[in-house]
Amino acid sequence: MNAFSQEEYLNERQDSLLATLEHLLELPASAVHFMLDQAVQQVQQVLAADLVALFFHDPTTDTLVALHISDTSMGKQQRASGMNRLPLANGGSAVEVFLSGVPFLTGHADQIPNEPRGIIAGLGIKSQLDVVFRVQTRHRGVVLAASATPDFFTENDLHFLEAIARWVGHVVGRSELVEQIKQQDVEQDQKRTTEELLTIMTHELRNFLQPLRGRLDLILERAKREGREKDIRDAESSLHTLNLLARGISDVVDIARLNQGMFAVHPVPMNLKEVVQDVVKTFATRSVPLTLRFPQDLIVTADPLRVRQAFETMLLYAVYASPKAAEISVDVSIERRTDGPWVLLGVKSVGSAKPGISESQLRAFVASSHSTQLGVQLYLTNQIALAHDGIFTIDSATNHACVLTLAFPIEEEELIVRGEDELHVMM
Repeated sequence: MNAFSQEEYLNERQDSLLATLEHLLELPASAVHFMLDQAVQQVQQVLAADLVALFFHDPTTDTLVALHISDTSMGKQQRASGMNRLPLANGGSAVEVFLSGVPFLTGHADQIPNEPRGIIAGLGIKSQLDVVFRVQTRHRGVVLAASATPDFFTENDLHFLEAIARWVGHVVGRSELVEQIKQQDVEQDQKRTTEELLTIMTHELRNFLQPLRGRLDLILERAKREGREKDIRDAESSLHTLNLLARGISDVVDIARLNQGMFAVHPVPMNLKEVVQDVVKTFATRSVPLTLRFPQDLIVTADPLRVRQAFETMLLYAVYASPKAAEISVDVSIERRTDGPWVLLGVKSVGSAKPGISESQLRAFVASSHSTQLGVQLYLTNQIALAHDGIFTIDSATNHACVLTLAFPIEEEELIVRGEDELHVMM
């Protein structure tokens, strides 16, 4: 071939390569498998290669797997011989290209040390091109072109295959992004449906409880008017059980929301002192004295309903851990830390006669929603703390004291503290 004819041949080949790229860019984006199959077949034709294969990395087996192979004799032989799977541990040029990202060109593959014998002897490859393809910056696979003829490919062929690899990475990345968006839409639909069912279930259950609560209130009032002490105690006990049932329903709904990723807090400016006082009134009894210490006013930004829920659980646990006549103290304070002010809500029971609870049991209570009812409530308290970017801790190192602390950060400009700490004792 004279110099003019060779130049003409190279120009025609370059035009063919560019035409192939243009055609691939026109393929429908919705049919990814079809697009990649077409790309493999067209690259094989334009390069006149004996084999073109598109390997994807399978992280579960740490193997390069050829999911798209040219419909040629060598391609069929590759499938039949099992050379469509290349474990990274076995090495070879394709594996090295995948790991390093450096493209590879050889006209004498049979002279490369450590090349898998199946490629050399089994497929009879002499010339080979390997180019990694990436999705964003992550190596995802290799585009391989091979020929049984020595010195078959040129530098231009390598550059062409690099362009193909970039196109493959773009197609795969776009396809995965579309699937991710579809999956997110499905999950959002499932969450909306679940939220609707939870709302309906909660509404129906509370509708059943409300008439029962009204009837018990009437019985209690009638018993008080008539001085029937036994009936008063029975009615109060039934109302207490009913309140626990209502609380249990709310806890179950909250757990379901957590499992669906729908648990959320709605922070607003709130007076923490008022919330604490309101909750304490429902717990204060003659048998369990409560000592309160907090500023005259403490305005923070948090979810008042969730903070109240957490504080109620902390008091429930303190009562559970303390015998009659034990002291329970509540301390509300601000702690200055390196990242700004933190609100600390602490509950301490002193003089507990119950067996100590091990650290592993406490961790199980806080980490799992599948224990006792109290365990469910402690689990939710921990989630409330996390939703406020805070922490919930229980310290039960001895049989004589148990300290529960809910702590969360607050922005300096959202914090209002008025007055010195006040001490109150409620019986």
